Amino acid sequence: MFQSTATIHSEHAKKYLVVLCRHFARKVPANWTETEGKVDFPVGLCTMTATDSQLVIHCQASQQDQLQMQQSIIDKHMDMFSRRETIELTWYPFDVQLTN
Repeated sequence: MFQSTATIHSEHAKKYLVVLCRHFARKVPANWTETEGKVDFPVGLCTMTATDSQLVIHCQASQQDQLQMQQSIIDKHMDMFSRRETIELTWYPFDVQLTN
């Protein structure tokens, strides 16, 4: 299993979680609250956790290219939804591959 995490520091963290999950739910299974979200992309699972000042996005996939596809999708959508501030996601991969 390949995994990566990105953290966004913003006073709009909870709003971004809800907007992203609501948007993705139009095409893939997703559920969320104000502080937690889960999106089941065909290429892997994305979970999100928000506080008043940060959003942590965690992606996992069975293949590296699927993980990169998730990251790209989230990057593009964060760019689209973060009009008030410039947000660039930095993805930190997990060095350890997990087995099922």
